[in-house]
Amino acid sequence: MINEIAKVISFVNMKGGVCKTSLTINIGNQLSNLGYNVLIVDMDPQFNATQSLLLHKSILMNESMRNNITDKKEYQEFEFEQEINSAEKYKELSQNRETVLQLFGTSNITAKLENPTLTHKIKEKLYLMPGDLSVAKEITGDTAGKLNCLLDHFRKYDMLKNYHFILIDCPPTWSILTHASLYVSDYYVIPSKVDLYSSIGIQLLEEQVDSKLRNNSIYKDHIYKKVVQGHGKEIERLGVVFTLVDTLQAEKKRKEKLREEFQDIHFFDTELPYIRSVPTKIVMYEDVEGNSNYTQLNNAISKITREILEKIK
Repeated sequence: MINEIAKVISFVNMKGGVCKTSLTINIGNQLSNLGYNVLIVDMDPQFNATQSLLLHKSILMNESMRNNITDKKEYQEFEFEQEINSAEKYKELSQNRETVLQLFGTSNITAKLENPTLTHKIKEKLYLMPGDLSVAKEITGDTAGKLNCLLDHFRKYDMLKNYHFILIDCPPTWSILTHASLYVSDYYVIPSKVDLYSSIGIQLLEEQVDSKLRNNSIYKDHIYKKVVQGHGKEIERLGVVFTLVDTLQAEKKRKEKLREEFQDIHFFDTELPYIRSVPTKIVMYEDVEGNSNYTQLNNAISKITREILEKIK
């Protein structure tokens, strides 16, 4: 049990393809490497964070085998085997009803499960609440009373005292999944590509946060109770992290334009670079060996994590 309440941070943008999941899982991993207990909650129906973290666990479990690999072909075969292992593990978690889908059920089904917290250990100090593709159909029906589902789940199992940080990977649309995630969050981070269309996603997100949270009477009452209990405040925007950043002169002008347009929003000093020789699939960067370009990505993640810690402190 940790002698403090977890800091809950949502990673969210109303526009997809901005490295939101890559940022979430790699920052979560960096925090765990620094000694913090971290839970990653996959609220995106695409469940990419879940796939990547289960693959990460499978690779770690077969670390000795990987260390004995001598050529590229052999490593590709090893990676394929781990993908199969992680996919099988996900099927097991889904069949055992250990995913976020249970939060949106019509009955209190978690009380009957062997693992009612729905958390799964990835490695020391890093845990996952798996996502679920099927949750997409749950948000199309009646979502009345589901706003508190994540908060109630954390409270029921005293999870806010088991972790230093809870990071939530949100979907790139506004739905009950996003609303419930931000409702329970203390902070949110906006990953954004350097293009002018991203400003539309940022603007839409800020409008939703203002109308559905900051100016909502239910949320205000929720925040008041947190403040009275001595461990809460209104949700705070940590800022925008530019991702997939190139060194083109045009990008420099776009960044200046976005900063000018959103003068009241903080932009992180560190950016996540775009490296042409690096595959775009979502991975834990430290899993990739034999490609020095990932060192640059890991360095960026380390600096962004440090910025987050400094802003929260």
